[in-house]
Amino acid sequence: IGVAAMARAAGKSVHVAVSDQTVAIKKLSDLFPTEPGFESLLITPQAAEDFVTDTTLVFVVDVHRPDMVAAPKALQKSKRRVVIDHHRRASDFIEKPLLTYLEPASSSTSELVTELIQYFVDPISLNVVEASALYAGIVVDTKNFVVQTGSRTFDAASFLRRSGADLFIVRHLFMESFDSIQLRAKMLADAERFDGMAITTCPAGIQNASILSAQTADKLITIEGIEASYVLYTLSDGGIGVSARSQGAMNIQLVMEALGGGGHRTVAGAQLYDMTMEEAVEAVKSVAKGQLASMKKEEKAE
Repeated sequence: IGVAAMARAAGKSVHVAVSDQTVAIKKLSDLFPTEPGFESLLITPQAAEDFVTDTTLVFVVDVHRPDMVAAPKALQKSKRRVVIDHHRRASDFIEKPLLTYLEPASSSTSELVTELIQYFVDPISLNVVEASALYAGIVVDTKNFVVQTGSRTFDAASFLRRSGADLFIVRHLFMESFDSIQLRAKMLADAERFDGMAITTCPAGIQNASILSAQTADKLITIEGIEASYVLYTLSDGGIGVSARSQGAMNIQLVMEALGGGGHRTVAGAQLYDMTMEEAVEAVKSVAKGQLASMKKEEKAE
């Protein structure tokens, strides 16, 4: 949404390709009809593929791996790409970008885009929805300004508040249902502790399992004595997703990369295939224990 604001300021036609919408994104898009020019901002991956031509400039934000974008066919069709991300660079990077803005030290891609908006050649006046969306992006990635937060993060948040970011809208985006809170409580109760870490699973057939799992992983690392957490859930294609979180001392990005995923030092994830949930749990525990042993070995060497 922030990149779209810059595109409109430059007088360009712009759309945002989104895959299956989460509850929070649906709540945000429901606000768009009240804003002029926002009715057709969000489009499906198929519509994005039809929209892209040889001259279309495609921005990829908050990810840099081609298999993780919302519209992979549209990306493959494009010739001109820009990547803006805050995750550590993985080996399978998007090919031949015109520009790469990769800043792992940043709290979030929303922070990076907010900075770009402030330094845009022409002043950009964000509306309430745009400012609130960017502010929400910072909030969710920093866990309410607790994780990976620096002075630049608060500078960006301050700019967005001055631009009209509505905290009521932000709070509304992340409100949970009574059922989801009860289910998360059960997942927490079923969690297993091992070597200063915790792991649990989300029951199969749960709607928005990825969101619920991420929230549960966030909650687990607020427990004293838990340095890292892992929550596994079933994907729609039969695979198994993993949401991983860390207090910071343990680099869970390396754990997820060993499982074919990636992310950030404190927030990461992976997708596992051709194994049962029980096998996936054991695989995550094994790699996590290996990373912990490697970290302790390095500490002794120092």
